[in-house]
Amino acid sequence: MKTGFIRIAIVFISLLAIGLPGYAGQLDDYYLAAFEQLPGSTLEKAVLMQVVETVSPHSGTPLRHGLSRDWNKLEPATQKVLAKQLALPTLSGTPASLSSSGGHFTIHYTTSGVDAPNIAKINQYTGLSLTNASDWASIVGDAFETAYAFYQNIGYHMPPTNPYDVYLSSLSSAGEYGVTQDIQKVPSSGFPYASSSFIEVDKDFTNSIFKPQTYTPLQSLQITSAHEFHHAIQYGYNYYFDIWYAEATSTWFEDEVHDSVNQNYDYISGWFNNSTSQLNLQQSDPNFDNQAYGRWIFNRYLAENHTTTVVRSIWERLAEIAPIDGQDIPMVPVVDSVLSTTYNSTLGSDFFGFAKRVYKRDWQSHTGDISLIATYSPVSSYSVYPVNTSTATPSVTLPHYSFAYYKFTPSATTTNLTISLTKTSGIQTTVFKKASGTISEITSNTAGTTYTVSGFNSLNPATDEVILLLANSSDADNQQVNFSTDGSTPPVTDSTASNTSGGGSGCFIATAAYGSYLHPQVQILRNFRDQYLMTNPSGRAFVKCYYRLSPPVAEFIGKHETLRTLVRLMLTPIVYAVLNPIICFLIIVCFLGESCHIYFRRYKRFRYQ
Repeated sequence: MKTGFIRIAIVFISLLAIGLPGYAGQLDDYYLAAFEQLPGSTLEKAVLMQVVETVSPHSGTPLRHGLSRDWNKLEPATQKVLAKQLALPTLSGTPASLSSSGGHFTIHYTTSGVDAPNIAKINQYTGLSLTNASDWASIVGDAFETAYAFYQNIGYHMPPTNPYDVYLSSLSSAGEYGVTQDIQKVPSSGFPYASSSFIEVDKDFTNSIFKPQTYTPLQSLQITSAHEFHHAIQYGYNYYFDIWYAEATSTWFEDEVHDSVNQNYDYISGWFNNSTSQLNLQQSDPNFDNQAYGRWIFNRYLAENHTTTVVRSIWERLAEIAPIDGQDIPMVPVVDSVLSTTYNSTLGSDFFGFAKRVYKRDWQSHTGDISLIATYSPVSSYSVYPVNTSTATPSVTLPHYSFAYYKFTPSATTTNLTISLTKTSGIQTTVFKKASGTISEITSNTAGTTYTVSGFNSLNPATDEVILLLANSSDADNQQVNFSTDGSTPPVTDSTASNTSGGGSGCFIATAAYGSYLHPQVQILRNFRDQYLMTNPSGRAFVKCYYRLSPPVAEFIGKHETLRTLVRLMLTPIVYAVLNPIICFLIIVCFLGESCHIYFRRYKRFRYQ
C-alpha cells in the first residue's frame, strides 16, 4: 500500500518541481522575463512564463512605467539586473548633442556603433540629402518642437524639465518606436504627483519592423515624437497614470498632430476583432501590445461628441488625484467623472454610442480617413434558422465596457426575423438592418428584449444583413446575454460584481500573494475565471461569492510577507493544474487507479481470511 502511494507522490512531486520555480515566484519573474533576463532553463522560460511575442513595434513606456512603479517590491538581486532599464541611456561610440531650434529639447546622439543613425538608409527612404548624424538629430529636434508647439497651443501643461532630453538609440531589437521614462518626482502647485522624464526614440526608423517603405523614417519620427512627448506631458500631470489610457491618448494624438501619416489606424483591427475584451485592457493581459493601442479611436468618439478639450480635461482631473498604496490610478472612474460633471454624460452612454458608431461608421471628423478605420467584426454569423440553443450557442458573457456583434444573413424561408433576448442589468442592446447600403436602427418591441425585422426574406443575402449589438456599458464584469430567433431564450443570472477599480484583475488573493496584477500567474487564474468559471451558473455563483468575501482577506495577506509566501505555495498546484489540465488529469487517474488497486487487494485479502 505504501509503495503505491509513494510512486504516485514521486510522479506528482516531479511534475510540480518543473513548475515550482516559476509558479511560486514573485513579481520579479514578470519583469525579468519581460526584459529577457529571467534565469533558468529555456524550457522553464518557454513553458512557465508565457511570454507573448508582439507582432508590431510599439511604445516601450508601459513596461518601463510598471518597472519604475513596482521597483521597491523587487528583490535587490533583481534590481541590480534591471537597473540599466531605468537609467539614462549610454550610447555607443562618442556621444554628441545639439539644442533644438526652439530651445526646448536637447537631442543626444552618436556617430558610431549600433546607436548611430544610418544616414544612407534615411536618405534612401525619405529622399533627403543628409550628410551626417547631426543633420538627422536636427530634424529630430524639429519634430519634437512641432509636438511641443501643438500641445502648448491647445492648453496642455508642459513637462517640468526644460530643455527636455531626447536620446537616439537602437530600439528595433526591442520592437519599440520609443520609450518615455520618468526620472524623479517634481511636485508643484496644482501638480503634486508630477514627475520629470526623458525620451528615447529609435536612431533612424530604417529597420524593416518599422515598414520604412510604407512609412518613411521621417513619418515614423513624426508620430513617435507626438506619441512619446504626450507621455512626457502625462508624467507632468501625475506619475500614477493608468497605462491603457496613456497609450490611447498618445496614439490618438499621433493623428491629431500629423494627420497625413495614418499609421495608428493599423492598430484598430486588433481591438475590433477582439471587442469582447474590456475597454481598459491592462498591461497584464497577454494581448496588450496587439490590442490596447487601437483604443485610441474611443478618444476620437469622445472628441467628436464633446469637443476636443474632453481628453485634456480627463488628464487635468487626474492631476488632482492622490495614488493609493503607490499604485496607478484607474482611469475608468476618472473618465466617467469628467463626462458626468463637465459634459452631462456618462462613460456608459458614451461607450454604447461608440459601439454603435463602430458599425454605422458615421464618424464626424477626419472624414477623408474613414475608409482606414477597421470595420466591425461579428463574434458569430447565422444563416440557418431558427437560431437557438439546439442549433448554435447564442450566448455571451461580457466584461465591463465591452461589446459584441452578431450577424444574421437573410433567408428566403424566414419572412420576419424576431430576436428575443434575456440579459443582465449592465447590458444595452440594439439591432441594425442594412438594406441596399442603407443602415437603419430597429426599435425594440419590449424594453430591449425583443426586436422584429419585417421582410427579412426580401433582403439580398449577398449584400444585406441584420446586426445585433450587445454591449456591457457598465463597470460590472460578467454581464450575460442569451438570445434566440424562436423565443426559446434561456434565463440569465444577474451579477452585480463591479469593477470600479478599473484596473485590477479581480483575483484579489492572487494579486496580494504575487505582489501585482501584472504577474503572469495572476493572469493565468484570471483567464481561467473568464473562460471556464464565468461560462456556467455554478461558476458565476462561486465568483460572485469570492468577490464578496476575498477583498478583506487579500488586504490582510498583502501586509504579511510570510502569508504571501505561503499563499503562493498553496496556489502553485492550482496554477499548475490550470495550465496543464491533461497532466493533472493523468495524475488523478493514476491516483484513483492505485487507490482502487489497493482497495481491492485489501478487500480480497480480508474476504479470504
